[in-house]
Amino acid sequence: MGFGQQIRKISGQLASRAKYDDFLYLIMQIGAGALAVSAPALAPVAIYINALQGKEKAHTKQGVRNSFYYFLRKGLICTESRDGVTYVELTKEGERRARLCGAGKILLNNIKQGHKKWDGKWSIVFFDLKNEKNTERNAIRHLLQRCGFVFLQKSVWIYPHDCSSEIDFLRSFFRLSEKEFRLVICTDVGEVDYLKKHFQLLQLV
Repeated sequence: MGFGQQIRKISGQLASRAKYDDFLYLIMQIGAGALAVSAPALAPVAIYINALQGKEKAHTKQGVRNSFYYFLRKGLICTESRDGVTYVELTKEGERRARLCGAGKILLNNIKQGHKKWDGKWSIVFFDLKNEKNTERNAIRHLLQRCGFVFLQKSVWIYPHDCSSEIDFLRSFFRLSEKEFRLVICTDVGEVDYLKKHFQLLQLV
């Protein structure tokens, strides 16, 4: 598979995941109170659809319904009846992923407001985490992909603009040391024509 095909495949996967992650983030924002109804006859999926569609009218009812069953299968939400009230709530894993989505939104917004032209410098990100931090490793990989970084080799990613504050944010969010999660700025990374084409770079003169 060529570089272009790999990028398109990753972009499609990210778009699909981002759609569901946005729903999780919304659930965390509106809180459990909006997802609780004192009507045992009302199915949990109906509670979920009513609450989320009231906040996210851009999504179809079927799309919201699909996300409900997807989250149940993945163990990201749970349903429960207590004292005649039906609740739809995030599980611990669902809350973790929702918070991760929130971090991704912050990073994405910051990066989108970055430079339009390129100063010839590359931001190279390295992370070297122990096996017990596999969850953090996968989360960082997902966030870097979603924010537009390109994979160079194992645990090495590249971006054409300054992202120092964003990397500092990620390092703090995951409680990592600089040794575990490092940023290097350089001008020479070897063959970069495919990267310039991918990032559609217009260099400063």
